[in-house]
Amino acid sequence: MFVITGAGGRTGRAAAVHLLGAGYRVRAVGRSARRLADLAARGAEVSEADPADPAALADAFRGADGVYAVIQPNYLPDHPDFGAFQDQVAASLTTAVAESGVTRVVGLSSWGARHATGTGPVRGLHRFEQRLSAVPGVDTLWLRAGYFMENLLDHVDSARSHHRISAPFEPGLPLPFVTTRDVGARAGEELAAGTWHGTKILELQGERDVSMREAVGVIANAVRADDFTYEHTSLADFHAALRGQGVSVDVADMMAEVGESVNSRHTRMEQPRTARTSTPTSIERFVEEEFAPRYRAARSA
Repeated sequence: MFVITGAGGRTGRAAAVHLLGAGYRVRAVGRSARRLADLAARGAEVSEADPADPAALADAFRGADGVYAVIQPNYLPDHPDFGAFQDQVAASLTTAVAESGVTRVVGLSSWGARHATGTGPVRGLHRFEQRLSAVPGVDTLWLRAGYFMENLLDHVDSARSHHRISAPFEPGLPLPFVTTRDVGARAGEELAAGTWHGTKILELQGERDVSMREAVGVIANAVRADDFTYEHTSLADFHAALRGQGVSVDVADMMAEVGESVNSRHTRMEQPRTARTSTPTSIERFVEEEFAPRYRAARSA
């Protein structure tokens, strides 16, 4: 039996679906059983637990062959200290692993997590890696995922209204675009296989590197709009826009730091691109299946 934390989120749900489809027993853990109803319908056991409650998590982990450990990767926009939130959940997950006796963990991390500083919220994932990897007797595999394609979905409204997508990344900089679905499926595969020992790192780099300019071109082709453009915004303007949307100073600072880190190549992939570090979903498939339908629905609304 495998336990999936963050099962109400994208990678957690994908991991659970993959394991259930392969015939494994799954215990899906999340804040709300209601949000996990679809997994229960597929045969998962559902366990409600706050990610900051180590006792509840330890109860959920007991008897498991392995755990997928997740700190929610998306920002809490108005949080005054997002790093402290990450540390609280990391401590809770680590305590639960240690007290439950689980010996196999796949953890969700991010490219750039080898650095302790200069990477925005990935700093918290670096600390998570260090903390959980120190638990004795546990084989831990860290999935350092690239840049989620799902981030493009935040731009559907501006794409529809202005035929423009704006971001702080250099237009031609290749990015390791990867889908959350592929990351979750790989987490399930690795949990089931359990072929590593000790603490290992696996970067997930997507089907191929894609620049923002290329990604916007794929979107333009999919929605049949010739006048689509990519706007490279300055970090200062990006930060100011976030603040104008009600994002806290702490989170805006982190998000701007991500842009600076990626553009300077401080955040970059280290492992060679191989069949193992690559994932199957192309940017074209993602745009056709995920972005374009939302774009069309927004236009017709």
